[in-house]
Amino acid sequence: MEGYKYKLSIIIPMYNAEKYIGFCLDSIFESNLKKEEYEIVIVNDGSQDKSPEIAQNYASKFSNITYLSQENQGQSTARNYGINSCQGEYVWCVDADDKLISEQLQNIILALDRYNHLDILAVQLQNVTEDDQYLDIECTQPLVVHNKIISGVEAVISGYIPSSICALIVRRELFVENDVFFVKGITHQDVELTYRLMPHAKYVMFSDIIPYLYIYHPNSTSKSLAPEKKIKYIKDDIYIIKSFQKLALSFKHDNLMLYNVIYNQSQNVLFSLVYSLYKNKKTWRNMGINTAVVAELKKEKLYPIRGKFDSVRKTIFARLFLNIPCILE
Repeated sequence: MEGYKYKLSIIIPMYNAEKYIGFCLDSIFESNLKKEEYEIVIVNDGSQDKSPEIAQNYASKFSNITYLSQENQGQSTARNYGINSCQGEYVWCVDADDKLISEQLQNIILALDRYNHLDILAVQLQNVTEDDQYLDIECTQPLVVHNKIISGVEAVISGYIPSSICALIVRRELFVENDVFFVKGITHQDVELTYRLMPHAKYVMFSDIIPYLYIYHPNSTSKSLAPEKKIKYIKDDIYIIKSFQKLALSFKHDNLMLYNVIYNQSQNVLFSLVYSLYKNKKTWRNMGINTAVVAELKKEKLYPIRGKFDSVRKTIFARLFLNIPCILE
């Protein structure tokens, strides 16, 4: 921890979270973490409700809370602001409308102290309803060996699935030294960033710790049927595909196996996107979603679909069926 004021910085971007931010902060302060071990950095992203007052009230009572504010620019920019401003050796991004499991937080510090050279400590998330009813566990990473230190490259090759940044507690310097930050304005910012970040890590441990309550809210962007929101949400998958392709190419000459794994991941995202257009065409076509997304795919030279997929059946289905011009529109 030399050179850092805290072992852990918990970064909380906040936008109109007056219903949730108090519960989120209480779940942290109800733990037995020592105040000198961690800080909370709240980044207000231009909230228009009472959440800034609530957050500032907490900051006035707790010396290890830093309150920052910016004009509304989105969660990505708020997270980047927090990462660049924090004073902890490790960074943990937590969403303002989620909660942590208080009694599990000490296990985070213990793991970071025990394996003090880790670049990434991966944890798991417990999904619950707004009424705290248990749903399931996610970010389990079943294909990756657990409770053993491996490299990020090994993790990706063995089957790491890019997902929520909330499941990764990351050495701050991994972001800074490799200039890996969240892309502004995309919906799937976590998936895009975690895949770019993982290969840079020399020492990663996937743990069985479950310290995070991911709360499902009924009005999320992914569930919205408003055409403009749905088009934006689906088009962001195109950004992910291009990002993964670029990442794969960066390893093509030095690590062919890694290149193939990442390229296959980009192909899987592409197949899922195009198949979703086909599966939902009766609903989406009348809303103009398919036309807009297919036009963007063509612009990025991703449609008609080319290349191989992870199964012969999927490859044949994509080329001979999904590539028929009238099948999607």
